[in-house]
Amino acid sequence: MSGLGDLIREARRRSIWQVAVFYAGGSWVVWEAIQGISGTVGLPDWVPGAALILILVGFLVVVGTAFVRELPAEDANETQGQASSAPTSEEPASARPGLFNIRNTIMAVLLLAVGVLLAMNAGIWPMGGGTDTEVATTPGDASVVVLPLDNIGGREEVAYLSEGITEEITAQLARVPELKVISRTSAETVSSYNLTIPEIADSLGVEHVVEGSVRVFEDQIRVTAQLIHAETDEHLWADSYNGRLEDLFALQDDIALKVTEALTAAVTGIRQVSSASRTEDPVGYEAYLIGKSQLHRRSTENMLAAIESFERSIAQDPSYAPAYAGLAMTYGLFTIYGHPELDGYELYGRGMAMANRAVELDQDAAEAYLSRAGLLLRGFAPAGPVESDFQRALELSPNSTDAHGWYAHLLIREGQEEEGLAEAQMAIEIDPLAPGRRNGAALDGLGARRYEFAATAAQQALALEPTLTVPRFLQALAHLLARRLDDCLNVLGNAFPGVRAMCQHSQGDEAAAIQVVDSLRSTVGSGSEPENHEEMVLYRDISMFYAWIGNADESLSWLERAFSWSHNAIQFEVMNSGVFDRVSEDPTFQAGLEGMRERIRERLLQAVDR
Repeated sequence: MSGLGDLIREARRRSIWQVAVFYAGGSWVVWEAIQGISGTVGLPDWVPGAALILILVGFLVVVGTAFVRELPAEDANETQGQASSAPTSEEPASARPGLFNIRNTIMAVLLLAVGVLLAMNAGIWPMGGGTDTEVATTPGDASVVVLPLDNIGGREEVAYLSEGITEEITAQLARVPELKVISRTSAETVSSYNLTIPEIADSLGVEHVVEGSVRVFEDQIRVTAQLIHAETDEHLWADSYNGRLEDLFALQDDIALKVTEALTAAVTGIRQVSSASRTEDPVGYEAYLIGKSQLHRRSTENMLAAIESFERSIAQDPSYAPAYAGLAMTYGLFTIYGHPELDGYELYGRGMAMANRAVELDQDAAEAYLSRAGLLLRGFAPAGPVESDFQRALELSPNSTDAHGWYAHLLIREGQEEEGLAEAQMAIEIDPLAPGRRNGAALDGLGARRYEFAATAAQQALALEPTLTVPRFLQALAHLLARRLDDCLNVLGNAFPGVRAMCQHSQGDEAAAIQVVDSLRSTVGSGSEPENHEEMVLYRDISMFYAWIGNADESLSWLERAFSWSHNAIQFEVMNSGVFDRVSEDPTFQAGLEGMRERIRERLLQAVDR
């Protein structure tokens, strides 16, 4: 016991008890401060636990080092080789100088507290950005993203269903005017980042997250879903649905309804809207969901498969408007991306027939009006009917990113630049992680001659997906028109040689530019019209080059050849960007362009009448 007694006496001599008491008191102050901050500034859940561990480790370090804070006087004298004044009875042991005396311990704890607070304030220490642990009831909270429902089991056929159900729930919520709903594309992108729910919400600028899963076994389906307030991690609603595959439509409707009801209870100003069009045919609906999933992938193979899926849906239920709208949307996109067998005019005719049929069947189907508006816009239709369809689509689905983005193109075409760019920005807010939305905004920027806006939007698209080529084309044009020629060439690399020749010509290297264009001319041969979409792009670029250098005849000739294959040979925004300024006042070019547009309109009407 003598050893224990010596230890206790030594602890008293070295003021261990006082050090422990003061450290514990200071640590308690720090701990209470961190707890209070967690409830007001939204610290991550791991911060209080990490702080507690640091406090405990710090206690062991402080107490342990207090034992060795000083050597006994006689040992110190021997070590230093000189006399030292021993403490008198008027100088207690606790007042002996040392690094870990009571005063320094208190100062260390306080400095630690101040350091943590400063680090959090400066953003060095990770922290959230909320102001209240309770769910707020302001209109700003009326925002949600539906994450892709997990495909439990990993079956490919179920994957199509889970994707389709996710999109349909998103679309149903998007019909609520007071609710901001993030588009499926951004939801899929952010879900691949392995982020926490709060991080997902923060990156997308939403307050609420819907997540869940789909499991299919034989003819039964189980869907689970839950609504989470991201900042507080509070589950506002959760439920599971079991039923037959033929009950799929009713299940998703019920989920969307329950999510909206939960949001209505948490956020003021939200009202429920009626359900979208439905089919009672389970096979037809399943085919429709598969088609939607295939169309979303955008590749030629998947878009051709989407056409087959939508046609199967229509065969099962010829009165189901969304399936016709899906077909119209697919044909409309093929007029842009190109079809391996059909020219753009035939595709336009097929698309318009499907869109008109969708509107006839259901005048409350947002996708029907949207598909028709998109086709009319690309078909040079007068502004009135196009705007009417866009307005109806936005009335029925205020969160449609396509509706906002395509409507922006119409406004730019009609000279309403500010309104058009505002719509483009709205589309980005709804779908912030989709490169296509940034491409659309860049195109609008070119059409409005806001070159910096266009270049920035295209750069953002590249940041989201560096392998894309279209944003390089748009950014290069913006740099060219702004006379940032080196930037133009750097962005292009080896892509779009016609645009590169325009940059070279502007730099004074005319010989190199002409050589590039001559090479392009030899590539396409002497044909009077393109044989495929890729050749059409080359015809377009050659026409742009000749317009840029002021050769009206050659520009008009190649432009007409490009338009012979598709009415989407060159976007209005590019035509209006400034590329064609040097030839636009030429009487021959003006007359030729107007005649060309009249022939395009005639071909489009003929395609619709077939």
